[in-house]
Amino acid sequence: MDWFKISLLAVIQGITEFLPVSSSGHLVIFKHVVGLDVVSGATLEIVLHAGTLVSILIFYRKRIGALLRGFISGEHASRRYGGLVVVGILPAILLGLFARHGLERLYERPVWAGLFLLVTGGYLLGTSGVKATSGTLRPVSAVWIGLAQMVALLPGISRSGSTICTARLFGIAPKKAAEFSFLMSIPLLAGVVLYEGVRWIRSDAIAWVDGWALGWGFILSAAVGYGALHWLVSMLERGRFWHFGIYCLVLGSISLWLLR
Repeated sequence: MDWFKISLLAVIQGITEFLPVSSSGHLVIFKHVVGLDVVSGATLEIVLHAGTLVSILIFYRKRIGALLRGFISGEHASRRYGGLVVVGILPAILLGLFARHGLERLYERPVWAGLFLLVTGGYLLGTSGVKATSGTLRPVSAVWIGLAQMVALLPGISRSGSTICTARLFGIAPKKAAEFSFLMSIPLLAGVVLYEGVRWIRSDAIAWVDGWALGWGFILSAAVGYGALHWLVSMLERGRFWHFGIYCLVLGSISLWLLR
């Protein structure tokens, strides 16, 4: 795999992991277009996900630090928030454990990514008129946000888009919705990187990998991801989140037409 393809995929991953346009959908479609082999493509995805995980940790470092200090000291608010994060990640973990092979088959057909991009676009536009109220995170809202994250395991369904829009349906302010969405993604991303990394190490593919190229992909995806997070929060605060819905509808339609 050449450096240009790795750089392009790293930029795509860094941008689409956070913007509500589905990183999985973009990578599935792009890998089909450029023709990545299964082994190198899987290895690269591990590295790119690790890069975007680092960007979340850096972007929310102060909030994460405050939560950890509060949790250790026994602060009720921090422990409650941590409990809500656990509630939110359980649906995706259960689906990933019991339906992993079925999900992997969907990722082999880019037409599914195009179809689910249309669903993402429709949800973003359909919830664009929701106004923030004094809504706070509660167990019931965490469950529904978690179910939205579970659905986002499908290629083309945006994790950030589905979780943030669902949180806003419960009256949660845009910035707080984004914060919960991305803090909730940390355990899942870490689990994916760890699980896939162990599978990669146990395979024969490790000898085929260009470590320097993968290192560059990691750094680039982390840097681009950090910038994308800033942009996302800015778009949310300005009420322009729905613009990404139009993009998803256009890309989904083009993908279905080209890959049918």
